[in-house]
Amino acid sequence: MQVRIRLAEILLESSPTPFWQVLKQIGVDEATGILPRWYPDWRQWRVDEPWDYASLSNYKRMVEEAGFKLTVIEDNPPMDKIIYGLPGKEEQMEYVFKLIENMGKLKIPIWCYNWMPTGWLRTRTALKGREGAIVSGFDEEDLKDVPPPKYGKIDKATLWRNLENFLKEVLPVAEDANVKLAIHPDDPPIDEVRGTARIMNSVEAFDRLIREFPSEYNGITFDHSLFSLITDDEVAVVRHFLEKGKIFFVHFREVVGKKNSFTEVFIDEGVTKQFLEMREYVKHRFYGPFRVDHTPTLLGDVAQLGTPGYSALGRIHAIGYLQGLFRAAVESLEAEK
Repeated sequence: MQVRIRLAEILLESSPTPFWQVLKQIGVDEATGILPRWYPDWRQWRVDEPWDYASLSNYKRMVEEAGFKLTVIEDNPPMDKIIYGLPGKEEQMEYVFKLIENMGKLKIPIWCYNWMPTGWLRTRTALKGREGAIVSGFDEEDLKDVPPPKYGKIDKATLWRNLENFLKEVLPVAEDANVKLAIHPDDPPIDEVRGTARIMNSVEAFDRLIREFPSEYNGITFDHSLFSLITDDEVAVVRHFLEKGKIFFVHFREVVGKKNSFTEVFIDEGVTKQFLEMREYVKHRFYGPFRVDHTPTLLGDVAQLGTPGYSALGRIHAIGYLQGLFRAAVESLEAEK
């Protein structure tokens, strides 16, 4: 039987749109969801939080009625005080516990989270890519005069300690709920942003994380563009983490440049050995979930919700490319038998 790639495209909208139907038409059967943060009406008041059961179950029902299986939540309740280790972190931990418990009840199997004090960032969001496509980029020089964020500076040792404390508390909840935790690499994967350290920015860091917490529920969101900036042999790194069974979710996108200065590009412009990497996934029987990420905005299209990298046409192109890459990998391995 022909194996198929499991695509779980991210849905950013609060209700189904024509683009959702297009995703179904081009072969996307699963979804990466966000937390339902919208308000029921103009009063901007709600009786439930986005991570509460009522909110999440209504959201899951809507996604499934549109024809998708909700596989991943790539969003989180407020976690800034947890990451910094500040007063108020206990309340935020309760939010995280609630999210994971409710994901378990609703059989949503993967939570993609990150450990970045400032979140992911780009310093330029209207660069011109191939033939004028709009792309985003990052240049560390753009931040040289920018002060630290509202909670101030934080060092690597503190970030590691807080992450370890977090996982000690959260992993037992995840194990009970049957929800896998897939940490995302730092974006950009540099050592410091605005006086705040970053720790999930090397192969060694991910090895440390899975060594210290060997639970089968502790793993990685493997973002190809970011790992391409932190290793010279991404094929070997993909193989390494697949052999350990620690890749739970995959982002496929491409950048050019170095980790302190790079530009997003079309998926077919990248420098990674995509075919050899996809062969590793197929060889290890990892068929997904995959999703494309941070695609250029084409002429006549607009970024969804104003978020750079999320437009319809660019994603359609990248999805088709990824489907072809997967099919080629499958057929090449079958031909070798």
